[in-house]
Amino acid sequence: MINELIARRRTETGKGAARSLRRQKMVPAVFYGPKSEPMNLVVAANELEKLLRSLGQEAGNRLVRLAIDDGNGQDVRQVMLREVQVHPVRRRFLHVDFYEVAMDRMVDVEVPIQLTGKAEGTQKGGIVNQVRRVLSIRCLPGEIPDRIMVDIGHLDIGDAIHVEDLVSKVEFELLEEGRFTVVTINAPEGAEESQETETEEGEEVKS
Repeated sequence: MINELIARRRTETGKGAARSLRRQKMVPAVFYGPKSEPMNLVVAANELEKLLRSLGQEAGNRLVRLAIDDGNGQDVRQVMLREVQVHPVRRRFLHVDFYEVAMDRMVDVEVPIQLTGKAEGTQKGGIVNQVRRVLSIRCLPGEIPDRIMVDIGHLDIGDAIHVEDLVSKVEFELLEEGRFTVVTINAPEGAEESQETETEEGEEVKS
């Protein structure tokens, strides 16, 4: 699904102009990028809200097709949302930043992890402990995945998956330390305590 938003250029700036736009249910915005001159824009609040609902929790990692209307036509740019400011009490949009991305230049983003499969250890009472819920990756903007799928079906109690275990299974660069733990299968509650008790009792018999 292509995420799109229409913006138009604005010439008036300052707090007064921004307040006037918000009263009209419009949101002040700025567009910028490494190869582009900054532009002051304005977008409709209801369209921005609709876009954010469509993007979901990964809004900052998703590409948006921004059509900038300058009065003589539309200039379409590929952007990412860098910051969305919201009033803490009124919950209305205050400002939004659009960052233009070069489709041939790598970007660093955080992508959520989704566990798949049912770990073997859970059939013995083991508990899935997801230590990391997002991973930092580097890839081209057009190749940003929605999720990083991690299969845990083969894990038994005491097993774990680390970042280094995922390197050969993904098509992008992982930026986290390889030793960092992603998920473990913990022993059921009370199992360790029970084992320690058995060990202590065995030692007493031997003595």
